Amino acid sequence: MKISFMVNQYARISGGNRLLFEYANRLKKAGQEVRWFVLAKPIKWYRWDKKIIASVKRIVTISPKAIDWIDNTVPIEILPANYSKYIPEADILVATAWQTAEFAAKLSAEKGVPFYFILHYESLWTRYKSRAIKTYDLPMKKLVISNWLRGVLEREHDQTADVLVTPVDKNMFFCEEKKWNSTRRVCMLHHDYDWKGYEDGIKAVRKVIAQGYNLQLVVFGEKLEDPQALFESAGFDFEYHYRPARERLRKIYSSCDIFLCPSWYEGLGMTAMEAMACRCSLVTTDTGGCLDYAIDGQTALVSLPQDVNGLSKNLTRLLDDEELLMVLSENGYRKIDEFDWDESCDRLMFLFKKRLA
Repeated sequence: MKISFMVNQYARISGGNRLLFEYANRLKKAGQEVRWFVLAKPIKWYRWDKKIIASVKRIVTISPKAIDWIDNTVPIEILPANYSKYIPEADILVATAWQTAEFAAKLSAEKGVPFYFILHYESLWTRYKSRAIKTYDLPMKKLVISNWLRGVLEREHDQTADVLVTPVDKNMFFCEEKKWNSTRRVCMLHHDYDWKGYEDGIKAVRKVIAQGYNLQLVVFGEKLEDPQALFESAGFDFEYHYRPARERLRKIYSSCDIFLCPSWYEGLGMTAMEAMACRCSLVTTDTGGCLDYAIDGQTALVSLPQDVNGLSKNLTRLLDDEELLMVLSENGYRKIDEFDWDESCDRLMFLFKKRLA
């Protein structure tokens, strides 16, 4: 089977990129012919000179090894322009973001039966909200990564979708032997998107510290190599890791006791799941997507989005209650272990074949 993945960007370390590369590589390993296309940056309508130049350029192919944070064997093909002629004939065409869905909808049937793999409800934050919203009504088979996303499509667009909750790579994220710290280490992702809630997380940690609790904040991210601005904004220094991946990221998760997720909404939330696989206890907001694995009081402590007081109270609950901390760690780990990559890939192939039939 010939399968074309179409993405808007590829280099950023993110849960979305990780899951797409994982599916592409597993499908290739299973004997499918997989190609990975990156859309070109749009050319302004009045720049006919650039459009003409782009129309005679060739696709730029980047080595799979350019992606060093996951085991990738699929070459990355960057389009010089978003023209139909650059997309080969295929059986299946997978759009993965609103821009790619918009482009895929204009392609002929020979380019592949179109699927729209929806990783988030992007209209919540994109500058092109109206365009993004329209893509959810396109006549494509919809795939989503959480039951929350399926519900949004049903309520807002009267669309049906199949749910494929993204598993964690158990060979990459695990904890051989959990060691609890006397001074609890609280891990959190830094991101510059407001809806990722980083500032809410910092405020919650500050409130907990102001109450006399002793904790060590551990932050990782890929937006800032020098964390000095983050230290100044927070009002205190903390442990910071720039662009960790693979073994480094696993060791960070495993060294921590609690993972703090303050996002306002998430399609699923892979960093929280990876941390749980490494036996961190989860304190999270109700991001929507997290509800496939974050069950309040059982596998996590869940508060309302943008509720700094709720986050801080749940942090102090775990700092005060060692038994609850360990129960959530064990239950969370077991919950994440329920999701399996082999089963997900088999399910995806079944959906592809069903649609073709």
